[in-house]
Amino acid sequence: MKEQLITFIEKLKNNPRASSFSEDQTKQASVLPILKRLGWDVENIEEVFPEFSIEGRRVDYSLRINNQNKIFIEAKKPSEDLDSSNHQEQLLDYSFREGVKLAVLTNGITWSFYLPLTSGDWKSRKCYTIDIFEQACESVADKFVELLSRINIESGKAFDNAESLYKSTQKEKAIQKAIYDAWNGIIKEPDSVLVELIAERIEKISGYKPDLEYVKKFFQDNESIFSLSEGIVEKIPKSYHQPKTYYKTTRGRKGYDQLEDYLIPAIKLIRNGQHHTDVFKQLADKLKVKYSTVSAQCTRYLGISTYEFANLIKDGKIKYFLKEKLPQRKKVIEEYLLID
Repeated sequence: MKEQLITFIEKLKNNPRASSFSEDQTKQASVLPILKRLGWDVENIEEVFPEFSIEGRRVDYSLRINNQNKIFIEAKKPSEDLDSSNHQEQLLDYSFREGVKLAVLTNGITWSFYLPLTSGDWKSRKCYTIDIFEQACESVADKFVELLSRINIESGKAFDNAESLYKSTQKEKAIQKAIYDAWNGIIKEPDSVLVELIAERIEKISGYKPDLEYVKKFFQDNESIFSLSEGIVEKIPKSYHQPKTYYKTTRGRKGYDQLEDYLIPAIKLIRNGQHHTDVFKQLADKLKVKYSTVSAQCTRYLGISTYEFANLIKDGKIKYFLKEKLPQRKKVIEEYLLID
């Protein structure tokens, strides 16, 4: 199952038309082939039930076992924004009313998994996102098997896996939110251990150990400088776990610069009408790096998807986006992207 899935994912990832499929093409060329490789009998409409009716409305697919709805899948074309509240509400409302534990919203490339029966708004019920273009093929295959294979759905293991991912995400969100409060609390009322540590460091530098009250007052007088808010730190997609040197402009291990060697050449080629998949391959061959390296430099390291990157170029907004994300490189961006 997994090897067949990896082979198909690689094929889909390298298909230059994949990002421009219509909704029907997405279903035929992505959704159904993946379900088939996950053990679902896509030719049996009682198991993979298309256009499943719910109170006069329809969901694209209901995955059924023993005449019971197990999974609802709603498919959109790749250009659709899956984070749209309308798409989420439609799918999750159907799922909630039918008591379906796991729901999937996909555009064929991105697959968002939800736990409809949990509490909170629709968006907060998302437990995991697979991105075929951005994530490694083996990792994508593993998650598909964990969350959507027929054998794991039938045994209930898929729901356990989804709940585990959800709890992990909620824990991470809680820690991420609390870390700001924890830091700001320390700055407002410095911990004695921190004060002593700073005092000792001052002594090593100057030869004189300051009074501890002096150090405390230093923190309190500069509280506005040291305090953090969540908006100050760039949010990085959790699935990538990249370090916070997110918008670095130093040259990488092979001596290439993100802006001059990856972004600008890619933008120029895409402007000339080439598909971003072909462009990334071309640059990978030229620079003798992996395709994923080029893709990451142009998208993930900017906090956007390949679709957003291509659309920013198409809409003529890429220069302004880069100037915001890479303010220290404004001069280079202006020089090389004059026609925007």
